[in-house]
Amino acid sequence: MLPASDGVPGLLGAITSRAEAQVMRLACLYALLDGGTEIKAMHLRAALAVWDYCEASARFIFGDSLGDSIADTVLLALRNSQEGLTRTEISQLFQGNRDREQIGRALGSLLEYGLVRMVPEETGGQKAERWFVSEEGGTKKTN
Repeated sequence: MLPASDGVPGLLGAITSRAEAQVMRLACLYALLDGGTEIKAMHLRAALAVWDYCEASARFIFGDSLGDSIADTVLLALRNSQEGLTRTEISQLFQGNRDREQIGRALGSLLEYGLVRMVPEETGGQKAERWFVSEEGGTKKTN
């Protein structure tokens, strides 16, 4: 079975997004090197072994970095917080050097990738949002 390359967020997803095509090209090369005109199972297995090595190397180098320093910082902070963080606390991570829209885009990306979840909170006044790392987002380490 060929590797599925869809659904991987961030830099790793961008780097490994052409897995299927690369494996087929490698298998074709192995078949040609064997002097054959058909791709056989052994060529696919060899190509998959090379791809597994490439993917492991990319995962080691890039981890689950999203390529967005704000989102990466927020995700790391959420992983280190058992109680989650409010938007105010997230803003304080940047000492006020990031505006509401930038933080909102970062949280939106993290939410879209399923790495975080938001729980509305009653405060007696204005509603607050408390952000938590999701199950998928809590198992990896951000570079």
